[in-house]
Amino acid sequence: MNLDEFTIAQLAEDVRFLAERADGANKCSFMDYERDTGVSSNAIVRLAYGGEPPHKHELPSDKQDLMACQRAFNKLPEHRKTVEVRAALDRAWNAITK
Repeated sequence: MNLDEFTIAQLAEDVRFLAERADGANKCSFMDYERDTGVSSNAIVRLAYGGEPPHKHELPSDKQDLMACQRAFNKLPEHRKTVEVRAALDRAWNAITK
């Protein structure tokens, strides 16, 4: 999507999401139920914002990575949860649950 296809409210949601994500990226948490950052989850967020799909080496390697992907997806603004992003999340799940 082009930027002119988004509403001001959607762009404001993007700014809020990205600012919160950036703020959390420099914090360390040993609580697996809180983590939503990492190589695989960052790749899903990258796709949501117009980047390339996750590469094979960016797929989650364990359940904790997978859950970070799911939490990152859950926090995405709704307009960023496109078919392609949902497919990337499905691919992440398949990488761990197959």
